[in-house]
This record gives sequence, C-alpha cells and structure tokens, in this order.
Amino acid sequence: MNMSQNISRQLEDKLKQYQTLQQKLMSVQQQIQQMKVEQIEIEKALKEIKELPEDEQCYRNIGRIMVKSTIKDTKTKLTDRKELIETRIELSQKSHDKIQKQFTELEQTIRSSLERSDAEKAS
Repeated sequence: MNMSQNISRQLEDKLKQYQTLQQKLMSVQQQIQQMKVEQIEIEKALKEIKELPEDEQCYRNIGRIMVKSTIKDTKTKLTDRKELIETRIELSQKSHDKIQKQFTELEQTIRSSLERSDAEKAS
C-alpha cells in the first residue's frame, strides 16, 4: 500500500467520524429544542394557575389521561418538572458544546489533511 492510499483511508475514516459527529450535533440540538418548548409550556401553565387558590381543583395530564388534582399539587408537579427540564437542558447544552468542539477540531484536521494532500499532488 502506498502513502496516498493510506492518507485516503485515514481521511475517509475522519470523514465518517465527521458525519457521525454532525448527526450527534443535530440530534442534541433537536433534543434541546424540544425540552425548551416543554419548558415554555410549563412556564405558561404555572403563570395561568399562579393566582388561583391552592385548594381549588384542576385537571392535569398524565400521559394520555387527565387526572383531577389541586392547584397546590399541580404547581408542585409542574415546578418539579420544570426544574428537571432545566437540568436536562443544561446537561444537553454541555454535551452539545463538547461535541461541537470535537466537530470543529476534526473539521480543521480534515482541512489540513486535504491541503497537505493537494500540496503533495502538486509537487
């Protein structure tokens, strides 16, 4: 195997890694976006019930069913869910940043490899 074939295989492996990282980035971005939408919905719900008496009855969704609950219990459940979502968003953002850094570094490595390959072909 000559040197150019070896470089090509290495470059091919890096391009596969690049595509995998790109897919991971897109997936994490989608997850973050979905969680942010849920966070906004929870904030709206909390705002709506904020001024209501805590012993008043309301209904809340649990999966595909609606359950009768008190405002107090519903506020607690929504607040807990909001905190969980905020934590998950924060962790997902850290994961996104880490993947983004790897993605950028790999992109630079691929560009350097391509430039070196072009320079070798020219000489």
